[in-house]
Formats: sequence, structure tokens, C-alpha cells
Amino acid sequence: MPSSPITKHAPLRATFFYPGDLLLFAGGNWESRAIALATCSPAQLLVGQWFSHVGICAAYRGRMLLFESTTLCDLACAIQRRAVRGPQAHEPRVRIASYQGSVWRLRLDARHRLSAADDRRLSDFLVGKLGDGYDYEGAAICGTRLLRLARWIYPSLDKLFCSAYAMGALKDAGVVDRDLNPAAYSPARMARDLQWWGTYQALGRPGGESVRLK
Repeated sequence: MPSSPITKHAPLRATFFYPGDLLLFAGGNWESRAIALATCSPAQLLVGQWFSHVGICAAYRGRMLLFESTTLCDLACAIQRRAVRGPQAHEPRVRIASYQGSVWRLRLDARHRLSAADDRRLSDFLVGKLGDGYDYEGAAICGTRLLRLARWIYPSLDKLFCSAYAMGALKDAGVVDRDLNPAAYSPARMARDLQWWGTYQALGRPGGESVRLK
């Protein structure tokens, strides 16, 4: 098998993706760093988890795809067959390989694995948003104090609201509380809370499947 940047930090098993897997991204440009500084906890920053973007995996017609909402990806959407702004889908390994930065995968805890029905709901929600365009900016500004503090980096505000798309899908599938407000979550807060609640396996846990991929 050809070598891949995915295997630099994780064993071969980590290159497989399942419904509900979250991919957390940390870019090296100034916008990504500013988002991380505004929204990551000191503990996250200290260990190098400068999260600024998130996507979620779901099945679509026999394929496992990464769904994300962004205006900064030049890859053609695997479903819409063209580059788009807003909700889009990509083959996870291709997206990771093309990303200029670090990538982690969060995997659902065994107690929260999706049923077949939940898997379909997750996919239906994500696919149903394709073509909607990117319309989360106002919600991002109103979400939390930290999101408002990040308002000055307007060109990359979309990186914050990728989390509304992913958290909204988890809410619709019944993975998180039905009363939760997806608009209140940045990628960093999403990573913190989902691990704290035990919904997702903690990053770095011995023998766990939440690992750094790149």
C-alpha cells in the first residue's frame, strides 16, 4: 500500500472511517490560529490541539464521505460534482491529504454507536443540507461570547460554523441532547464537550480510536 500522511501519527486501523466519526482540523495560517486562540481552551492549546474546523463522516450510497461546511475547499463535492461554498462532501482520505495542517479523528464511544436507523438519519440530514449555501454567519456571531470575539476574522468565520452543521447532524440523529443549540458550538468546544460527556472516545486514550491522523 502506498505511504500516506495519515499513517504518520496513527496506525493503519485509523485510516478507516465510520458513520459519526468527526475530523478535527488545525490549519497553520493566521486565520486558523486566530480562531483557535479565540475558542480553544488553554489545555487544548497547550497540547497542540488548535482546532479551527470540523467535519463529520456519514454513509452515502455505499460510500463513506466526510461532510463539512466551508468556503475554503477547492475540491469538487463528491455528490454535487463541483466545487461549492457551504455544505459539501469529500472522500475522507483525499480531504486529509489535501489539507494544509493537522487532522485528528474523534470516534463515538461504544455506548453511543449509531444504530442503522440513526445512521440513515445522520446521512439524510447532511445530504439534505447540500446546496443550501453558507448561511451560518449571523448565528456564529450570536452564538457565544467567544464566537463574537472572533468576529474580526470575518473571512474565515465559516471555519467556526462548520460545527453548526456537524453538531446539528448529531442532534438530529439523537446522539446529543435534543435541547442543545448547535449554533453555540465552535469546533474546539464541540471537541471538548463531546469528550467530557463520554459521547466520543477521548483523544490519546491508550487503545482508543480517537487519534491524530496527520
